[in-house]
Amino acid sequence: MKEILKDILAENSTRQLRKELVQRDTKLFVDLPKMQAVLGPRRVGKTSAMNLYMQELSKSKGLNSSHLIYFNFEDERIHFTPNQLDLILQSWRELHPEVDFEDCYFFFDEVQAAPGWEKFLNRISETYTKKICFTGSNSRLLHTEVNTVLRGRSIALELLPLSFQEFCRFYKHQPVTYGPEKSTTEAYFKKYLFQGGYPELTGLTEPGLHVSYLQEYYNTMLLRDIIEYHQLSNFYYLRSLFRLAAGSVGQAVSVRRYFNQLKSMGYSVGLNSLYEVLNHAEDAYLFKRIGRFDHSPGKSEKSDKKTYWIDNGLLNALVGIQPERNGVLLENLVFQHLYRRYGSIYEQRIFYYSDQSHECDFVVLKENEDPLPIQVTWSMEQLHTRDREIKGVLKTCAYAKVKKGLILTLEESLTLEFDGVKIEVMPVWRWLLEQDNQRS
Repeated sequence: MKEILKDILAENSTRQLRKELVQRDTKLFVDLPKMQAVLGPRRVGKTSAMNLYMQELSKSKGLNSSHLIYFNFEDERIHFTPNQLDLILQSWRELHPEVDFEDCYFFFDEVQAAPGWEKFLNRISETYTKKICFTGSNSRLLHTEVNTVLRGRSIALELLPLSFQEFCRFYKHQPVTYGPEKSTTEAYFKKYLFQGGYPELTGLTEPGLHVSYLQEYYNTMLLRDIIEYHQLSNFYYLRSLFRLAAGSVGQAVSVRRYFNQLKSMGYSVGLNSLYEVLNHAEDAYLFKRIGRFDHSPGKSEKSDKKTYWIDNGLLNALVGIQPERNGVLLENLVFQHLYRRYGSIYEQRIFYYSDQSHECDFVVLKENEDPLPIQVTWSMEQLHTRDREIKGVLKTCAYAKVKKGLILTLEESLTLEFDGVKIEVMPVWRWLLEQDNQRS
C-alpha cells in the first residue's frame, strides 16, 4: 500500500497548483490556529478553495510542494481501515525525509470516505501542527459524529453553489444595479435563475450538457452521500421521494403526507425511516427545510416543514423547466441566499409564517434585529396577487410585532406603507447584489 500512496502523494504534489481558479467569497483563513473544515455539496469547488489556499501559501510564504500535503480519501486506488491512515504520514516521510511535519500544511479531501479520519486528524493537530484543512460533502461530519473528537479544535466554513455576485464573476461580468448596463445584469440573472450556481457549468458552451452534468451530480449525491454513507438497504423509493420533495418546493408538507404518497405508489417504507432519510438529504446538501415561525420554539420544531433545494439547476434537472413554476424558482433562489446569510450547520434562523387565511414565505431572525417578513412573487401586476402578498406581510408583521417587511419580485420596485408598516418592493436580482455588497 505504501508504494501506491507514494505514487498518489507525488502526483498530487505536482498537480494541485496548476489550474487557474476564480476566487470565491468564502475562503480559508491564512494561519488560523485551528483546523478548518470546508463543508458543502459536491462539485461546488471545495477542492478549488484548498488549491487557492495552497497557491496563496506558495506565494506569500515561499513554500514548495514538499510542505503542502494533499490527499483525497475518495481516490479509488486506496481503501483505508482506521489503523492504516498513518501510512500517509509514513509515505510522505519517505518521500521527503528532510521535511518536518511541524512546517507542513495538510489538506484532506472528502474525509467522510475514510473510517477513523477524525482521530487521525486530531492526532496530527495534537502532535505536529494545527495547519490542517479538510473537506466533506456531509454536514453531519461536524454537528454530530465528530463533536466528541474535534470539539473546539476546528471551525466550519460552508461552501455552496455560486451566489449571483459570484456567478457574474465566473462569467467575467461586472454587475450593475443602475444605468445602461443594467439590462445585461438582468439577463445574467435570468440565466442564473434557471441554470443554477454550480461553477463547472459556467464553462460549458453547449446548453444541452448542463442537464447531463446536473443529473450526474444528483446521482453521485444520492449514491455516495446518502445511500453508501448511511449504508441504506431499502433505498428504491428514494428517487420517488425526492421527486415529491422537488415538486412541493415552498409548500408546508408533513412527513406523513410523503408516507401516504409513497404508499400509494406501492413502496413499503416506515414513517421513521422517512424522517431519517429526509435528514440525511439535508446533511448531504440536497435540500434544506424550514419550520413555521412561532413564538413557541417547540411548536415551530413540530410544524410541517417547507423544502427548498440548494440549487435551482439541480431542481430543474429533476422536474424540468416549467414556465408555471417560475415563481417557485424565484422563491427557491431567495431561500438559497437567505441560507448563506442566516443559516448554517449549527443553527437555522429562517422560517415561514402561516395561519388559517394568510401566509408569508419567509421570516428571517437577524441577530440583534427585529424579525423581517419576506414575500416572493414573480409579479404584483395582477390585483389579487398584489392583495395576497401585501396581506401576508402585514399579518406576519402584526404577529411578529414589527413595522417593516419586504416583497421581492422579478422586476417591480416601489415603497408601500399601511398603518405605519413600511413594505419595500424590489427586484430579486438587485436585492441579491445589495445584500452581497453589504457583506464585502
